[in-house]
Amino acid sequence: MPNQPYAIVIEDDPKLGVIFQTALQHAGFDVDLDTNGDKYRSFLDLAEPALVILDLHLPFAFGGDILEVIRARYSNTVVAIVTADLYMAKTFTGRAEHVLIKPVSVASLLKLAESVKG
Repeated sequence: MPNQPYAIVIEDDPKLGVIFQTALQHAGFDVDLDTNGDKYRSFLDLAEPALVILDLHLPFAFGGDILEVIRARYSNTVVAIVTADLYMAKTFTGRAEHVLIKPVSVASLLKLAESVKG
């Protein structure tokens, strides 16, 4: 991996996923995108991500289960839950470092990325 911090975007809306990926690349991250919830394990094997942008409702996985996998493997990874589900957002407050309600602005994502980079 280059000297760039690593991020994973797990988002099933393809357009939104690309927007998140592009924003994080602009912020200086090396980014992988999982649009179904079926590739994140292989991405986690590549390197410890500094940041994971995580949707909760995915075709092949539940974001809460993915969060548990991330926490079991990497205690320093910052996880931002991104969801339109207000009820689920409340249940993940305190379990993830950030809970963002869709729609998420590129500006807020860039601010988050910069805070992770230090």
